Amino acid sequence: MSNIRKIICEYRGNLCELQVPLSDLSDNSNKREIINVRNSDIWLGEYHFLIYVDVRLFKFRSYRLFDTKDIKNLMLFYNNKQHVLFLQLPCLPANEEEERRDNRKIRLNEKKSLNGLSERPLDLSKLKRITDICRIQLNDDNQDFVKLEAKFDYGFSNKFHGKIRNFECDLKNISRITEPSRSSPLQRSIDRNIHEMRDFSRDQYKLNFVELQIPDGHDNPALFNINFKDTTLTRDEQSLLHNLTCKPEMMKMAKDFDQVEVDCGLISILLAICYDIRSTTNEVNCESAWTRSILTPTLYYFEPFHRLRDVVISFYRRSLIYPLYRNYEFSRHCVEDCIQALQMHSDWLVKQLLITHELFNVGERAVFNYYYLDDYIRYITNPSICPAAHLQMLAYNIKNILLDIFKKHLGLGLTDLESELLKELITDIHIAASTSGDESEDQEEGEGEADDAGTESCESEFCNSNESSDTEENSVIEKQMNELKL
Repeated sequence: MSNIRKIICEYRGNLCELQVPLSDLSDNSNKREIINVRNSDIWLGEYHFLIYVDVRLFKFRSYRLFDTKDIKNLMLFYNNKQHVLFLQLPCLPANEEEERRDNRKIRLNEKKSLNGLSERPLDLSKLKRITDICRIQLNDDNQDFVKLEAKFDYGFSNKFHGKIRNFECDLKNISRITEPSRSSPLQRSIDRNIHEMRDFSRDQYKLNFVELQIPDGHDNPALFNINFKDTTLTRDEQSLLHNLTCKPEMMKMAKDFDQVEVDCGLISILLAICYDIRSTTNEVNCESAWTRSILTPTLYYFEPFHRLRDVVISFYRRSLIYPLYRNYEFSRHCVEDCIQALQMHSDWLVKQLLITHELFNVGERAVFNYYYLDDYIRYITNPSICPAAHLQMLAYNIKNILLDIFKKHLGLGLTDLESELLKELITDIHIAASTSGDESEDQEEGEGEADDAGTESCESEFCNSNESSDTEENSVIEKQMNELKL
């Protein structure tokens, strides 16, 4: 998601008046200029307003609750002289707490709100898209209101426009975004978030929580060590690299290219590559192309990023939702692999991008080569733009980010889920112990009964033997008596 820009707010009764200064370039983080104001996408939540204008995202958090049910149409006014967008949003009547907040406090706290320190966190899944009910007046000379457009850029450094090129494949099979020009980067991010929350399997995560569920005959991938010295290119890889970099004009970058966005896309791809290599112990298989694409939102959603932290979090989330091994520590190993690769193994990175290119080229994913991989191979092999020192800086930044990311930041409820699982395990242990105790008692009782029965049997046999002996003795006496009588 693009860098957040500041919105000026003032409350008048039950209306929230917003001014969106489109020419704010104070941080110089995005060199691309807004050209088509009509090319916008607008989303609204209970307390949040987001608008993506052409190439930038603007975001506002309100202290007042928006009246989302009462909005049937929204009129925007664009002042082309001031380069400012004006609009009004209806609010519900203020409660006592909201009435105590004056406009001065709102303006003072606006920057804090925009930096993500809001007391009401943004939940993308609860936003409502209102673009279709919006109209915009482009000038102050009472021109008619017109509908908003959807003509957004996509691909490497957002250099592609219009309908996506036909690669004789069904894009629905390999990507969730079939028409990227019709979806703003904001919508792509929201769609990804919704899909991930829907696809997350609590049961599958539980299976891999304690230890990885490794198929029979496979080595433990968590113990695998990547050979970063494996940098020798095959003839096919050498030929591909030559074809992509042989002409000087191919290596040029646009003047307004956003290197932060490009770097974020590169890391998104590399993290997926590291996962595939570790999970297969570097044995490329038929699932490798799928793994490397589905774990990369830059490819799977044509989604641009502007913060490395967001890239790492998105990788964590997707690695716990889609592939075979869904284990937090395993994903952490993959991030550490990426850091190590960036620190000193640029040749290894080039080779892996070439391997990924070949994997995509075999099947339907050749579209990703055209819009991303071709340019990323050129980018990482261009020492004037992406030297080794730059890659080392990325490694340093990711290493620091990794220290500050915990399970709670993934938004999947992992902490509660693990607590629930531990309770289940403890309950199972108690039940097993109780069952084992009952069986032991039953066994002891059975042995006691057997002993009693044995004693009774012995006593009976003893009595019978005595009776038998007495009978025999009596018969002998009787015989002797008869003989004496004779």
